This record gives sequence, structure tokens and C-alpha cells, in this order.
Amino acid sequence: MMIKPSPVAAVNLGTMSDLPAPPNSDVADLEGYYDRFYVHDAGEIRHHLQRLAAERSALIVRPDDTATALPTILLKADAGGFLIDVPASPAVQQAWLAAPLLRFSGSLDRAALRFSCGPARPEIFEDRPAFRLPLPERMLYLQRREFIRREPPLGTLICRLPVDEGACEVDATIRDIGGGGLAVLTTKSVIRLTVGDLLRGCRLDLPELGEVEVNLLVRHVLARSHLRPDLTQAGCEFVELSAAAQRKLFRYLLQLDRELLARRRRTLLE
Repeated sequence: MMIKPSPVAAVNLGTMSDLPAPPNSDVADLEGYYDRFYVHDAGEIRHHLQRLAAERSALIVRPDDTATALPTILLKADAGGFLIDVPASPAVQQAWLAAPLLRFSGSLDRAALRFSCGPARPEIFEDRPAFRLPLPERMLYLQRREFIRREPPLGTLICRLPVDEGACEVDATIRDIGGGGLAVLTTKSVIRLTVGDLLRGCRLDLPELGEVEVNLLVRHVLARSHLRPDLTQAGCEFVELSAAAQRKLFRYLLQLDRELLARRRRTLLE
């Protein structure tokens, strides 16, 4: 039987959250690099979840060992775990309930959050269906001061965005990029991006490193009419990057750092 999801209003999708690029020695060991950013205290984890619920923040959910990620809302967090809204699709509902582990990602005050837990079980919350999950054993929590974003030389990095359900692509200039996401510049006449759009199969052609395919979740959209009447900037978060894509992106970020350092040295010598 299909579980009807509860209506959700005033959803806060937050802003783009960038993960910092590890130094050269850690590129091959991403998990080891991020260990220092994990929270293990149950009280602190519950506090972050309660704040997500209070601010109606969205979370991206993916069953372990699958590539399908969808948004949901965290409804409540308590000593026994937390509750999320149920997805609209009966097939997705069954997939979430059958998965031994669900992977979550989101943001809170521009801090990136990542955690995994499970299994989910049905429960009623305020007379509406919900899924209950146990508190995660640990949570990746990256504060704003740990974010690193870089601006590639203008026009050197393009993101190819699929349109018309992948029938064709449009090129968007990348304004800045980090380990967790990027910002693209495009025009409304070419493509209209709105907060919450999930763009699958976007392609980045990284200089000297080759092509990377990513999924992008639009976190915020800003008008840049002072530069061009219909120009917009969309801040996007990478959704479920593969380890290989992460490594290639981090190498590109390190490449940008080296180029910037070289330019500064040349300036000092002039």
C-alpha cells in the first residue's frame, strides 16, 4: 500500500556547501583526511539534527549501494533517533525501507553535513506517515571556515548541463568551484534554474585531467543583471560523487592552487 507523504511548505534548501580539498599527501586517502571533521558525540549529533528540523532544512537521501538520490525533510529529532518525510513514489518508499543503510547529506548555516544510518521503519508523526531512523554513530560536520572555493581563469572551465531530459546540452561558465560544489553563470534564455533542481549527468572538462560527470543540486540562484540583463548565477552542490570523481576534482583544485602561486611569484619578480 502506498504511503502518502505529508505536504511540506517553506522548505529551506540552504546554500552551497564546499568540502575542502586535501593537501597533496592526502589526495589518495580522502577518508583519512576527513576523519578529523567527524562528530561522534550523540548529544552533539542530536543537536545538529534538531536544528535541521527546526529550520525545515532539506536533506538528500540515497540508499546504500544505489545511485538514486532524492530530497526529503527532517521532521523531528529526539533521544531515540529522528523522523523524515516519506517520498511520494511507492517504489522509492519500498527502496528506503528495504535498505539496511541510508546516506544523508545537507547543510546548516553553510556547514556541510554528511551521515549514514538505518534501517528506516514506518511511523506516524502528527497524524501523517513518516520514517524513523536511529541516530547515526558519527556525522561529518564541516564549518564555514573550513570551506575552500577557487575561481578558475574566466572562460577556462565549462559545465555542460543537460536540458530537455538529456536530449541536448547547454554550456555554462563555471564562476567558482570547490570540493563540494560549484557556481555556474548562465542566461534565462538558455536555461532557467530554480532552487531544488537536480541536474543529472552534468559534464566538466577539467584541463589536463579529462572529463568528469557529476550530478548537481541547485542550492541558490542569484540575478547578475548588473553584468547582463538576463544573467543568473546558480550555486550547486555535488550529489553523491564517486571516489574517482572526487580525486580528479581535488587534483584540479590543487592545479589551480599551483597556478595561482606561480602567478603571484611572477608578480613579485616583476
